[in-house]
Amino acid sequence: MKKILSILACISICAVGCNQKTTQEELKIQNNIETDADYADVQHCQSCCMPLSEELCGTNADGSPNNDYCKYCYENGSFTVPDVTMNQMIEICVPYMVQQGMSEVDARQILEQFMPTLKRWKTQ
Repeated sequence: MKKILSILACISICAVGCNQKTTQEELKIQNNIETDADYADVQHCQSCCMPLSEELCGTNADGSPNNDYCKYCYENGSFTVPDVTMNQMIEICVPYMVQQGMSEVDARQILEQFMPTLKRWKTQ
């Protein structure tokens, strides 16, 4: 599961519209993470699975930080892409996981298993 979270975190930054590629090692540095075990303790966006830090948290309508979602998924109290479905998010994420060296079949299988556990997608 830790490996899945790491892969999802790497691709999720791009999956929601950021054009910058970020490797797992860069994410660990950004979040001051030294080991894979520590990585499991990092809070992740409940829409795209990106690791959340104070500067990456989304914002509520009153401007306060939202600790459930990243700034790419949630801004000013609403989702930045409100009409995206879980299946569409999976399709967005698959190519990025393939770029990380995973097969398309494996990427899709992991996402189909993991995405429904995130807060945003539990109701779908």
